[in-house]
Amino acid sequence: MALEFESLQFAAMELGEDISPHDQTGLKALSTGHLREQRDAREELYDYVDGLWEKLKADGVDPAIRDEYQGLAGLRDLAGLLRDNAEDVLAARED
Repeated sequence: MALEFESLQFAAMELGEDISPHDQTGLKALSTGHLREQRDAREELYDYVDGLWEKLKADGVDPAIRDEYQGLAGLRDLAGLLRDNAEDVLAARED
């Protein structure tokens, strides 16, 4: 079954929404130490991808409006969602 999306960014956002409940369930099953490791790894991934995005902007490119950067935009959104999932599960556990 082939799905069609307006852009790679929208495809990544849909993927993130689809896997988020499964990701959160998996994160809840981790020990607190492993959950912190996941949070840190996801933060590192997001920071790397966001750094690529910010470098483009610093070079005078607006990646938000250029089709060739839709994949990067989607990866940035997906990495942010995965990072946020880990942060949310960890925060709920530490409350």
